[in-house]
Amino acid sequence: MFRKHYGRMLLTARTLLRNQEEAEDVVGDVFETLMYSQQELDMNHVESFLLVSVRNTCLNRIRHRMAAEHARRQQTQEAAEEAYAELPLEDILDYIANELKPQTKQVMMLRYNEGKKYADIASDLGISRVAVYKHLNKALKILKKQFTWKD
Repeated sequence: MFRKHYGRMLLTARTLLRNQEEAEDVVGDVFETLMYSQQELDMNHVESFLLVSVRNTCLNRIRHRMAAEHARRQQTQEAAEEAYAELPLEDILDYIANELKPQTKQVMMLRYNEGKKYADIASDLGISRVAVYKHLNKALKILKKQFTWKD
C-alpha cells in the first residue's frame, strides 16, 4: 500500500503545503496513524481514503501555521503600540505646532484631531486629495525620524 500510493500522496501534500520536507512529514504521519489505528479499511477505497487523510492533515497544518502567524503579528503590533505609548506626547505635539509647515500642520490637525476624511480636508483647504496624502505622509515620516525611541 505504501509503495502504491506514496507518490500521489506526496504530490497532494506538496501541492497544498508547497514544502517538500513538510509534505514528506504529512505522508509519514498519515501512514503512522493508519498503522497504529484499529480502523479497518475498505480496500476498494484505500486511495481516496489516503488522499483525503493527506488533504485533511495538510489543511490542519495550514490552519495551525496561520494561527501562529496571526498570534505573532498580534504580539508585534502590541509591542509597537506599547513603544509608541512611551513616546513623549507633549514633545510630539510641540514639534507639530512649531516645526511643521503651516499647511502640513493644518492637514495633520484636521485629520488626527478632528478625524476628517481626506476628501473633506481637501475640500476645506482647497487642495487635492493627493496633496492631503502627501502632507500626511511627509509629516509622519518627519515625526518617525524625529521621535525614534531607543531600547
